[in-house]
Amino acid sequence: MIKEQQGFGDIIEATLGTSGAVSETVGIEGSYHVECRDAEGKLKWEETIPNLVNAVGKQLMFDTLLKGASYTVVGPFLGLIATTSPTFAAADTMITHAGWTEYVNYTVGGSAVRGTAVFGVASSTGTTPSNVTTSTATAITYLITGAGGNVTGCFLVTGTGALNTQSNTAGTLYSAGAFSVAKAVTAGDTVAVTYSTTATS
Repeated sequence: MIKEQQGFGDIIEATLGTSGAVSETVGIEGSYHVECRDAEGKLKWEETIPNLVNAVGKQLMFDTLLKGASYTVVGPFLGLIATTSPTFAAADTMITHAGWTEYVNYTVGGSAVRGTAVFGVASSTGTTPSNVTTSTATAITYLITGAGGNVTGCFLVTGTGALNTQSNTAGTLYSAGAFSVAKAVTAGDTVAVTYSTTATS
């Protein structure tokens, strides 16, 4: 008598670990690069300043890009700030910004108006661990007139109703920033301002 026993079996074990959510944050910031030259073209001073992107500016960005509202770009218009030691708040708007006033002793292209910021096509660099997307406007040149004075910062206004008219309070205040110290300017000086904005994730 032959007694035989055999056993067969298969075991499969699989483990999969995943993260159900991707955590990503995006920071939006900008900077103004400003150069001042005298009437002979000699550099008097230059500074790159960060800015505060105001709450109403962020809301405009989301409403037009994500909400899908019909929107035609107005401006954006770039103005200069006159207040000594200006202060900024996220809640500032073009109508209400108690910490600063507009500087108006200048012309752009022969007219007493704010400069128009013309942005180029945005570009991105990097993928992991971070991505940086940047858009930069062409430099705007302001010819200082009259009494000159002190320039202490820059601001950008856009949105429905925005105008290039100096001291006008219409439109949406997108951002504003101040120099480390007030910058003296005299009639005949030129102030060139370049605005760049960056989204980092």
